[in-house]
Amino acid sequence: MIRPMRLFALAACLMLAGHAHAQPETFPAARARGELVVGIPYLAPPPVAGAKIRTPDGLDAVITEKLGASLGLPVRLVQLPAEQAASALAAGQVDLVLTDRAGDQPAAVAVQSTGYAARPKAVIRSDTRLRQPADARGRSVCMAEAATAAQALAQSWGAVVRTYKAPSDALVAVREGSCDIGLVDDAVWEPLVRFPEWKKFSSTLAADGARRERVWLLSANDQAARAWLGQEMRAWDRAGAWKAMTAKWARDVAFDVYLDQEVPDCHG
Repeated sequence: MIRPMRLFALAACLMLAGHAHAQPETFPAARARGELVVGIPYLAPPPVAGAKIRTPDGLDAVITEKLGASLGLPVRLVQLPAEQAASALAAGQVDLVLTDRAGDQPAAVAVQSTGYAARPKAVIRSDTRLRQPADARGRSVCMAEAATAAQALAQSWGAVVRTYKAPSDALVAVREGSCDIGLVDDAVWEPLVRFPEWKKFSSTLAADGARRERVWLLSANDQAARAWLGQEMRAWDRAGAWKAMTAKWARDVAFDVYLDQEVPDCHG
């Protein structure tokens, strides 16, 4: 009698485990549509035919792709300011919004933390005397045009702000000496300057500006999606997903810069 009872108990545990891992019916509109539509603050324009591919600023693209993979859905990105999130979610134009400017959202919009936060950090030649934000006054500071927080910070320093379509273009300007300071997120700064070719550009300024966390905005009515998204973000944190994504971004941008600076020289 004991053996059948043990088998029954084992079967019950397996059934409960299966239910625990089963994914709830999240984002029904996206599943019916066949794609997850996500609003982000800045959407890089599609590359012109024949133009070099450039890694976009920030992690928005890779974050949304990873989330789509977890849901088993392809992702379509649309440019959407955070202040338009509520109306776009209510109209079903987007399933989610990824932003660092949640602001005061109406009760119909839920805010889910990602756990990823960053602030601008300087990339500077190591043989300069620039060490404090005050030293940037009147200096040229370069960043991607999508990096609005970096632009605002550099303006507060009294710097001459120059924007580029891609972060690699801004960093090339720093390496070639046409720009005094480059700004990237502090989360990607460390993996970038670890590369041997970046050791001469591993100086920086004292930390300044507020850290901003990326957050998801979604319909507060979709309780299943809210619960699943919270679990997913915690799982990413436990698995070291943010470290992996920032390391890959740094590697991709370093390669973009290498192609710009080194490859043409091989044919010169």
